[in-house]
Amino acid sequence: MDNADRSGAAGGLQGQMLSGQQKTQELIEELMKVEKKQSGLLRIMLILNVILTAGILTAVLVLVPQTVNMVNSAQESLVNIDQIVEGANTILEDADRMVMNANQIMQDNSAEVEKALDNFNSVDFETLNRAINDLADAVKPLAGLSHLFG
Repeated sequence: MDNADRSGAAGGLQGQMLSGQQKTQELIEELMKVEKKQSGLLRIMLILNVILTAGILTAVLVLVPQTVNMVNSAQESLVNIDQIVEGANTILEDADRMVMNANQIMQDNSAEVEKALDNFNSVDFETLNRAINDLADAVKPLAGLSHLFG
């Protein structure tokens, strides 16, 4: 092999080395671009995660007290409903007692009314009418006497 061949081979080798370095440089640049894209995406994801976490915390901080208030209100409502039901039960018991008392009064009075009707029915009206007429006949002469004094 002569010098010319050697220098051509060395030049070719040098050219291949330069070409390999360029390819490596291009690959490194591509990797850097991809890294920048990925780091940008990671930043965006991190920011979105922070925003999402802040939103969730805000929702929890707002909703938990509201839920507690709502549960307390529901418990108060249940207590009020229980009191209303107790009042209604008392009213119904009083009404039952009144009906029972009225029923007892009706039974007591019906016995008395029945006695009065029996007494009334036992009256002999013919005898009573005769007695009234006899009394009227006896009083007429007295009425005439009272005219004399009057």
